Amino acid sequence: MRTSEPDDAALVLSARSGDPASLGTVLERHRARLLAVAVERLGHGPQAEDAVQETFVIALRHLGQLRDPAAVGPWLLAILRNVCRAQLRRPAVELTADPDRLGPAAEAGSVEEAIERAALRDWLWAALDRLPEPLRLVVVLRHFTRVSSYQAIADLCGVPVGTVRSRLNAARARLAGELLETAAPPHPDADAHRRLAEVGAALMAFQRSGDPAPLREVLAPDVSFTLADGVERRGCDRYAALLAADFEDGVRARPTRFLAAAGLAVAELRLESPPERPLHCPPALTQVYLHDGRAVRRIASHYAEPPPRAGSG
Repeated sequence: MRTSEPDDAALVLSARSGDPASLGTVLERHRARLLAVAVERLGHGPQAEDAVQETFVIALRHLGQLRDPAAVGPWLLAILRNVCRAQLRRPAVELTADPDRLGPAAEAGSVEEAIERAALRDWLWAALDRLPEPLRLVVVLRHFTRVSSYQAIADLCGVPVGTVRSRLNAARARLAGELLETAAPPHPDADAHRRLAEVGAALMAFQRSGDPAPLREVLAPDVSFTLADGVERRGCDRYAALLAADFEDGVRARPTRFLAAAGLAVAELRLESPPERPLHCPPALTQVYLHDGRAVRRIASHYAEPPPRAGSG
């Protein structure tokens, strides 16, 4: 007797409960249709396959946002069309990797909370951990932070925009393959992730107390770093002194997101200038911390553009 295959809705619900093989099955089920649409819009060649792979990565991240599990096919097509439009318009338009526009938008906070709760999140991060550091970093920045434009990623990584594109293409190809082929539960390095999460706690403790001891526990003594002026400097104590000068001026950093993957962490911070000097610092900062297993060896910073001054332009 032939057993009927589960329908799309059953596979999506199973994936949400923590079964990565179910998501792999439903994505493979729609791959041919997605590729046909991508070829129709982008032509034969690597661009079409890249669009399908990017669709899979975006779908995985936003699976908790799909309101009707039975409509996963049309949902994937909608994401794909958005990806294709972005590819055709580049460099004028950047893809935000956010499919909220495809239907009634969920609040950003609720989406993030859903992702944090989803069992699939561990699977995704385990797959990211298997990528080489340069590929892992561009995927994390592109899909999980506000530093998502090619130029911003290039600035943060210190590489040309073309290198960012090639790394993203390579990362998506490897990541999509590993996600679809890996059905066994992942075993992420929980200790490594915990160590990286301690970086954020150390920064906040230093801001509160002014005592650099927490920073010395997580940063290498000769850590290299860049701040707002883009100059590369070295030294944990020097880094602490420059931060302390800003804090003494009345600047405050409020963390909005902290992500940790193998060997790297990304912190997104809202910066508050002192009331008497409202333009003292940019409104937001994204920092990447690169870890060697013992301590953070490099910190790269990207500052949001300040708002235009009144009467300018």
